[in-house]
Amino acid sequence: MTSQVVAAPSVDAQEVDPELELILSVCARPVSVAELASRSGFPLGVLRVLLADLLDRGQVMVHTSGWERQRPDAQTLRMVLERIREL
Repeated sequence: MTSQVVAAPSVDAQEVDPELELILSVCARPVSVAELASRSGFPLGVLRVLLADLLDRGQVMVHTSGWERQRPDAQTLRMVLERIREL
């Protein structure tokens, strides 16, 4: 699963702590959580806590890809496996 984080359009980065200001500046455009950790220099665990705080304040939006919802069901996977075995 991939999550993209972007600063909310009406956020004024001047009203937050320097750490949060840094995160908001990096999130001016959608960015993955992994890239955000790399560019901000925060360990992933710390970044997640800071992002949760910003999310609670409505200062960032998180978009998560839904690839796991598109996985084929077990019946389809069995049929594919049977066809592969036939080859």
